[in-house]
Amino acid sequence: MCGRFVISEDNVLGISYRKNFNIAPSSNIPVKTSKASLLMKWSYGPSWKPDMNLINCRSETAHEKLSFKAAERCLIPFNGWYEWQRSGNQKTPYFFHQASALYFAGLYNASGCLILTRKSIGAIEQIHHRQPVLLYESDAILFLKGEDIFDSHANQNIFFHRVSSSVNNPCNNLASLIEQI
Repeated sequence: MCGRFVISEDNVLGISYRKNFNIAPSSNIPVKTSKASLLMKWSYGPSWKPDMNLINCRSETAHEKLSFKAAERCLIPFNGWYEWQRSGNQKTPYFFHQASALYFAGLYNASGCLILTRKSIGAIEQIHHRQPVLLYESDAILFLKGEDIFDSHANQNIFFHRVSSSVNNPCNNLASLIEQI
């Protein structure tokens, strides 16, 4: 779930960063913590196994898992994300976006960060059963202070459309990847 996403602006969060229409795991991405905005590796490992390379975590159970006991909260800016619908051996890519949500809810530690997920809502369930936890700007500070805002209204009214299979190759990084086909 949420194995690729898009940041379609340069210099996000005041950080020197070039827009990317196909961000893949292990990339350095802009992240906002309660202390600073910085680039961080999108790949998380618990303190006892820092090379575990987790990119997502279920928000419903994160507080129960030993891997995330020492994790801190972060915000990951985004403009959209990709999911693949499976049908037999075929995977069809879709681009998802929400007009007003600005951040994915995330967790981080010294090894890197990951995206929190939740059960998909509405029509997007037909594509994938999980989605990232989305946050409005007004949710962001509350989330960083420890509130569980996993049911924010930002997680509704998500739009999506089918896109080219060119997104399957993480080397492809063009604005045309998010265009509907």
